[in-house]
Amino acid sequence: MSSINSWNTSVPAQVSFGGTGNASWGTNGVVITNNVSPLGETAPGLAGQVLIGATGAAPAFNTITSTGGTITFTPGVNTLNMEAAGGAFGIAWVEVTGASQAMAINTGYIANHASLLTFTLPTVAAVGSIVRVVGKGAGGWSITYTTNQIIHFGAVNTTITTGSLSSSQQYDAVELVCTVANLAWTVASGPQGNLTYV
Repeated sequence: MSSINSWNTSVPAQVSFGGTGNASWGTNGVVITNNVSPLGETAPGLAGQVLIGATGAAPAFNTITSTGGTITFTPGVNTLNMEAAGGAFGIAWVEVTGASQAMAINTGYIANHASLLTFTLPTVAAVGSIVRVVGKGAGGWSITYTTNQIIHFGAVNTTITTGSLSSSQQYDAVELVCTVANLAWTVASGPQGNLTYV
């Protein structure tokens, strides 16, 4: 019986003998077990990539992605910083004190105007995009929109293109989620107060 000291060192030790079956390895890859000889190896990952598994297949390095661009990834050497756009839950909050405001996706608005504050929905929005409005000023708020857009509110709908959804009390609030890209929005949470629609 051969001992390890008498093996031919030019032949890689097989897995069944505790080896890897490989005479050489690549640079910065990760060893993959596969119950055969030789063992496998991943391609090296790029800065900020992570090792992601696959059912019935070898894991591989890949870049994490964010649907709708709500998370920003900043890769570095052995680092990956992830930051939600605008802070917690991907919502940036803006206090509006003027009479009108064009809305941006994934943004919340604090309506603080002495008279009616009119918001206009984004014309470009992916499915799942969010806008929020919270009343603060005495004038209240109204959400309007442009050609072929609509807001679904429970069992009712606003008028296509020319309709609106509005507060009836100072501190009314609403969250809208885009359900058809660019065109349709649905009241998703809340609403706070008795909203009116046209």
